[in-house]
Amino acid sequence: MYKLLTALALSSLLFGCTPTSVSPFSGKEVTADQLAAEAKVEEVKIAREAAAVKTSSERELSDIYAAQKKAKAAFDRAVSRIQADAKLQIEGLAAELEQNQVEVEATTSRIIASTSAKIAELDARREANAESAKATLADIEAKQAKYETFLSVGQTLAAGLGPYGGLASGLLGLGGILFGVSKKRDAQAAHENAGRIIDAIDVLKTKRPEVADAFRAESKLLTEWMGSDAVKLVTKVQNT
Repeated sequence: MYKLLTALALSSLLFGCTPTSVSPFSGKEVTADQLAAEAKVEEVKIAREAAAVKTSSERELSDIYAAQKKAKAAFDRAVSRIQADAKLQIEGLAAELEQNQVEVEATTSRIIASTSAKIAELDARREANAESAKATLADIEAKQAKYETFLSVGQTLAAGLGPYGGLASGLLGLGGILFGVSKKRDAQAAHENAGRIIDAIDVLKTKRPEVADAFRAESKLLTEWMGSDAVKLVTKVQNT
């Protein structure tokens, strides 16, 4: 634009006339030279304003970039801090989980061991009970056999005693019940009954010597069948 105005000014000089017009810059009537001068001033003014705008824009952009950089640094620090805290929390939780797992395994092992021990103890008790029951049954069967033998001896003895046979058989049977079978009577009743039985047998022995001979002959069988407790009871009754 400035070159165009300069060319117009030169042409007016060559043709010897000086035309004018209203300047768009100052609003006055100006010649070509004056318009060129005003245009140059306006050009410089615009250049200065453009430079100022550019400088202001660059400053604003710099501030924005600085603020962004600062925010990014703050973000990075916050993320690092959060990650560090999270790592500590995760490690703590992992340690708690591991400890819990150890405790669960220990408790599980203890429960299994305790259960196995109890089952083994119950199995042992079951086997011991079976053996005890077997031994008790064998003892009962042995005593039953002795009792049957004792009754058989009594019946054989009674058969040879004539009219006293029934009394002897009854005394032997009652004695067997008292000493080897019945356990339900109290001690006083057993003591009194034993005294009467012993007295009756002694009377029978006096009346029938063969009864006394039979008792002496079978004394070992009677002692084995009656047992030590019954023998002690008879001795005690005889001494009171």
